[in-house]
Amino acid sequence: MSECFIIMSFELHNLQLISDWKILSKEIDEDIAKAEGFVSRDSGIDEQGRVYCLVKWQTKAHQESFRQQLESREQWPQMMAYFASIANMETVNTQVIEIF
Repeated sequence: MSECFIIMSFELHNLQLISDWKILSKEIDEDIAKAEGFVSRDSGIDEQGRVYCLVKWQTKAHQESFRQQLESREQWPQMMAYFASIANMETVNTQVIEIF
C-alpha cells in the first residue's frame, strides 16, 4: 500500500470568516493528529480567497477509516453544520492522490 494525499479546497462564504476558519482548522488539526495512519496536515488560502487543505496519510485505508469514524460520531451533523456555516459547500472540491 502507498501513502496518499487528500487535497480539499473550498471558498469561504465571505472573507470575514477567515478567523473562524483558522479556529476550526486548529481544532481539526488537534482531532486528526490522534488518528491512526495520520502523517501531516497543512492548510492555506490563495489570493482569490480559496482555502486548500492538504492531508497526508500512511495509506488510503487509514484515511477512509478516519472518515468513517468521523461520520459515525453522534455530533457529526452539528460538526458539518458548523463547517458549512463557514465554507461554501457548493465550492468544495476533494481529490485523493496516491503516492507511488
